[in-house]
Order: sequence, then structure tokens, then C-alpha cells
Amino acid sequence: MNTTTAAAQARVTVATIRTWCRKGVVTATKRAGRWDIDTASLARRIEIGARRMNNPAHGIDEETLRDIRLARLARPHHCHQAPALEGRYLLPSRGGVSYGPMEEAGLVERITVRRGRIQYVLTDKAVAIRTQLAA
Repeated sequence: MNTTTAAAQARVTVATIRTWCRKGVVTATKRAGRWDIDTASLARRIEIGARRMNNPAHGIDEETLRDIRLARLARPHHCHQAPALEGRYLLPSRGGVSYGPMEEAGLVERITVRRGRIQYVLTDKAVAIRTQLAA
């Protein structure tokens, strides 16, 4: 199975599937520059994720969950922080509103981008919640 099909089946991004392949989370071989993913291995990973994430959003308010759902995959090209942001999920800007409570909950980190502006980036914990919300 290819990465696009696997991502749709697992309800995660193609980038997540590629990461799983590279890290050996799912059994996969690379042929002609493309990943060929073992279907049974992917099914086991989906099952493990479902067991681990029974209720990842417990105690998180609806506005925070909405922000996590709306986060966009970063693809900065002209930024001195591009390597740090590439492939990370960025939260949409809410003007002058602080993400302090989300930082305290371990859901966002700050990375300063050009011109003194700050981008809020989801942590691995928030990405796991996002993955579960998409399921």
C-alpha cells in the first residue's frame, strides 16, 4: 500500500506515515523512492494508537480543540527558522490573543519567526490529540 492510501486509512497525514516508515513504526520497504507499507503492520499501528488514545482530549476545552483541528502544516520557504518549522503544525493567528493556557497544558511551544512575529507550534502531545480528533 502507498503512503496516500495508508494515510487515508490511518486518518493521519502522509508526512506522519513517512515518519512511521522511517522510524520502523510500521513495516515498510522503499522501492524506487516510494514507500510500500505492509497492510497488517499498519492495521496493528492503528489499533495501538486507538488503545493509547482512548480520550486524549479529556479536560481540554472546545476552543483549544478547535485550534488544534485548524492547525496547518508549516512549509516555510523564506524564513531563517525554516528547518525548525518545516513539517510542524502551526496554529492559526488569533491576533493579540495569548496561547498561555495551551502552553501550560503542554500543547504549544513558541518559535520566533522573522520580523519579530511569533508562530505557535503544536507539540507532539497536541499532534497526537489532533490525530485522534481526525479519527
